[in-house]
Amino acid sequence: MKILFFTHYYEPEVGPATKRIAGLAKNLKAQGHQVSIVTGFPNYPSGIKSKEYSRKLFMKEQIDGIDIYRYYIYSSPNKTSFVRILNYLSLMLSSLFFIFNLKKYDHIVATSPPLFTSLSGFIVSRFKKSKFILDVRDVWPDIGIEMGELSKNSMLYRVMNRISNFLYKKSDLITVVTYGKKEKLSLKGISKEKIAVISNGFDKEVLNEKDNYQLIDRYNIKEKFTLVYAGIIGLAQGMEIIIEAAKHFNNNNNIQFLIVGDGYKRKELEEKAINLGLTNIYFVGMQPHSSVISILKNADASIVPLKSDKLQDSVPTKMLESLGIGCPVILCAGGEARRILEKSNGGIAVNSGDHIELVSIINQLYNKELSRTEMSESGREFVLQHFTRDEIANKLSDVLSKLG
Repeated sequence: MKILFFTHYYEPEVGPATKRIAGLAKNLKAQGHQVSIVTGFPNYPSGIKSKEYSRKLFMKEQIDGIDIYRYYIYSSPNKTSFVRILNYLSLMLSSLFFIFNLKKYDHIVATSPPLFTSLSGFIVSRFKKSKFILDVRDVWPDIGIEMGELSKNSMLYRVMNRISNFLYKKSDLITVVTYGKKEKLSLKGISKEKIAVISNGFDKEVLNEKDNYQLIDRYNIKEKFTLVYAGIIGLAQGMEIIIEAAKHFNNNNNIQFLIVGDGYKRKELEEKAINLGLTNIYFVGMQPHSSVISILKNADASIVPLKSDKLQDSVPTKMLESLGIGCPVILCAGGEARRILEKSNGGIAVNSGDHIELVSIINQLYNKELSRTEMSESGREFVLQHFTRDEIANKLSDVLSKLG
């Protein structure tokens, strides 16, 4: 099959959206399919394009043997709502020029959010007479309401609702990352027969990567009881819970917290930690994926928070990755993520925002009242059995083949 992905994010950018599409693309290619990517110039999450990608309207390159078609995207380090809208709209409009590319594709898979890139993918699919698959990572605009970003009375909500309903209706197939999202779409009147669950996954190849001992030694990860958050520092994560936990342990020199990643909430959280006089929390910043893996492999536990228990249908990729590596997870969330974690026996779940409960679990792990070894082994075995990206790509391949 000839498969084209429309995605707002792609390597060398980081984040769950990038990991999902890159993982699927590489594994589909390994199965013998022809895979290409339409995306923008890398700028996420800093908003700054590197020298090799700046001041360009179009560029074609290859990553891991996959053709990448990059189109102009407006970016800026200023994280205002206006800048974000320009960022989304610019790629939506510029990527429409792929219409003039003469190649034909059996399937065009557009991943959302943001919805705007998916709209461009739909338009191109009609010109090329390809099957259109909408890959839904978050159900918009519902997720905006759940996080408190949107009001049902706002103009933005109404616009997003119309675009999303249009795409749900016009797509030939919808893929979702969780069963909760499938149920949510079915309540919107979308036939369950049209929706396939293609979950997020774990790249088992990372288990063979060598440790970054320089980074491990710099932060004394093996000497201290180390709790790690690795991912985007944004609104949905609700990372204030980690600051509160660090505050509780500030007088214990043997316990430390590492925040690995970046995002528009990072500066605010760093300032809060400084104002509280915290000396046990380190903002490591963006790191190569191999270094993130190295940190998690040597840490005592991974903290995976979500802002609200209302996010019932979210399963963070970082949770699956931590489990697959063998790093016990403390999940601050409910819903489907909690059910998966409990089934894996790879960690402990607490309620979103409950820093007192989080502190209690950290104490139990630190005092060895809970077995890290058992969690590590159970979590890794569970993910390798159910959530590897090659198996997930196989499932997507089967679904697309049946679609015709």
